Amino acid sequence: MTMTLTQVRQGREYHILDSNAQGKERARLDSLGLVPGAKIRVLSSSWAGFIVEIKGSRLALCKAVADTLLVA
Repeated sequence: MTMTLTQVRQGREYHILDSNAQGKERARLDSLGLVPGAKIRVLSSSWAGFIVEIKGSRLALCKAVADTLLVA
């Protein structure tokens, strides 16, 4: 089932399928390792955004950015 990162359950692992981001935002996500095929886990979510773990690192993402990432 494909969904955006904002729709996932906390604590589960997902695979990034694609990103709807464009231009510089897409390039920044790619440089952080948020690329198709990467495993990602949502550690916490709040009104401000998300803390995710990817490749052993923790990243903070705002909801607008998380909404561009398609996962399964």
